[in-house]
Amino acid sequence: MSDEFVDPPDGLRFRDVFRARFRRPDPQPVPLRPRIVPKDLLPTWAGPKIKPWDPDLRFEPFPYLRRAELTVPVAPNAAPTDTDVFETSDGLIKLALPGYVLVYDRVGEADEPRITITDREGVNTLLVTLMTIPPAAGPDIGTLSHSIVVALTYLLPVTGGGGEMTHELEFTKVTWDGPRVVAEMPLSTPGLREQLLAAMSSPRYHVNLVVIRRIAVGVPTDYRFEQTGEIGYVEQVLRFDYVSPPTPLVLSTAQLERLGGAAGPVSPMRRLRISFNGRGHSYWQDPVRPEQFFFVPDRFLLARTPTGPALRVRAADAESEEDIRITAEFFARAVTDPRRLQQARPTLEERARTDGATVPVRLEVLPEAQPVLRLALPEGGAAPSALTYRPGALIDLELGVTHAETLKYDDFRLVYEALLGSSLSLLRGEVRIGAGGDQPEDIPLELRLENMVGDALTLTLADVRPDRITGTLANDTESPARIDRLGVSAVLGEREVPLRVDGLAAGRRLAADERAEIVLVPGETLPAGGPDRLVLDQSGVVTEPDRQAVWDRVFDHTANPQLTRKIQVEAVASMFTAPDRPADRVVAFVVMVENGGTVRLTEAELSAATTVRTPIQPLLTGVPVPPLRYRTETWWQSGGVGESVWRQTSATILVPVRTVPAS
Repeated sequence: MSDEFVDPPDGLRFRDVFRARFRRPDPQPVPLRPRIVPKDLLPTWAGPKIKPWDPDLRFEPFPYLRRAELTVPVAPNAAPTDTDVFETSDGLIKLALPGYVLVYDRVGEADEPRITITDREGVNTLLVTLMTIPPAAGPDIGTLSHSIVVALTYLLPVTGGGGEMTHELEFTKVTWDGPRVVAEMPLSTPGLREQLLAAMSSPRYHVNLVVIRRIAVGVPTDYRFEQTGEIGYVEQVLRFDYVSPPTPLVLSTAQLERLGGAAGPVSPMRRLRISFNGRGHSYWQDPVRPEQFFFVPDRFLLARTPTGPALRVRAADAESEEDIRITAEFFARAVTDPRRLQQARPTLEERARTDGATVPVRLEVLPEAQPVLRLALPEGGAAPSALTYRPGALIDLELGVTHAETLKYDDFRLVYEALLGSSLSLLRGEVRIGAGGDQPEDIPLELRLENMVGDALTLTLADVRPDRITGTLANDTESPARIDRLGVSAVLGEREVPLRVDGLAAGRRLAADERAEIVLVPGETLPAGGPDRLVLDQSGVVTEPDRQAVWDRVFDHTANPQLTRKIQVEAVASMFTAPDRPADRVVAFVVMVENGGTVRLTEAELSAATTVRTPIQPLLTGVPVPPLRYRTETWWQSGGVGESVWRQTSATILVPVRTVPAS
């Protein structure tokens, strides 16, 4: 698929929405050694695979930028929409997103959308022409740089479960002709032409022409730089879908006839349920291509990255515990058991042959356009009960789920205890697809430190010889890792040659940042230049989460949020006289509060208030609010000043300590 771009020319695909939250390190020189890749767990016949976690990506701790450091336009708020006005980082130019509408032609007595089918090198191709419309924000607003992908969506009935499913087909080519955009979709699959025209013949299929616009912008956060108080920004890639009117898109009978359409219903998606390990799994068969089946992942698990769990926690300044708000952001990877797909293959092959397929079965992740996230969140300090829909989640059934939740203090305390408690879920949830049907498919979401997915170890090669390969195995995570089994194989063309691992006893435990020298011995002589690559299977490596180390990694220490507490200092009139100093009186008490302000009390002003700032971070882990420390200077009418020692108290009302001057 190729995209055309307004400006800049570099495209931003949907997966970049996730990857924009992670920062790629500067490229390093590639050594002349075999590349080391993770074990691909899905079978090769399963078509496009669930992508492994990119080892070059890092879940960095909040790369806040000042506005002047941004290289992209600036969003007006933390949750921008496609109708907002953006601006350049210097504030001189206003920018907004344009819209895209169908171009219409006068045909006889009617206006028809410019939707045609033409021959492209012997292949019937659907062409749709759209026109760019200026941003609705106003004539003086410039066009915000963005990339576009054009897609056609429609409701596809599902047999064997009822309901409907949103089916999305992307146009494979988008070209520009001045302000006009021409999207092309080859109709090379038998029956695809009839299917699409049948969908556009009736409003019941709710056909929409969607222009997917992606922008790279700087989004403001609640973080402020300590020295200047400037707002911190993060650069993100955002997706905004523009549904081109009319909706639904319905073609006239005359236009359908010219396009070769015939009256008839849309062929439904066929749904099969095949059991594996006591749980039923759905497989959806394409109504046009009987050999094509779709599946969804078994579950989503909290991802482990080379820098720690894919989890970030940050807090903002607050004036009381009730005002504390904590934002937790996570990335959960899609996981599928390859044995489940292998077991289902004979049943799928039989079904495909029955329906006329002549080529091997292929599996792909379901292109569900509108999956939704449901979470059970604590509320009011009580444990969660029901699942609720959570808007704003970024869900890719092939890659994973990225989501952020902002919680109150008492609710986050429950989440924290669950996160660090033995075998308890951080958040219980699921990704639901086909929500409009009577039998939606729910994919469990598990966020547990004890059950993360992703490689914990890295292998660095030292010497590559035909009869042996030496290297260093390192645990660069924050937690110990137990190596029950480590599988390594060398790829030679289309073959994999197993390698014996010497120097690593079963059950070997590598502490955080520990390394082990290993020797890899092939069962046959390797080529002089070494293998094409090495495949590292870490399914037998178990991490043992170090809870304090994990917290140190996931919490955003750069913000240093503070809890501001109001403290009252009060005196009584009798404190200004002393029986042992009948010729002297107290003129004033000056009370200094550590990490707070200083107040002055006199007989005319017996009460004053100040504030104390306390780091919020310890409170999140259950550490009680530290006691207040204060001392008093007693100013006497005679000119002497008495200084008390520092005192501690948990009270919020402080009483001055009268002290006589030192002799």
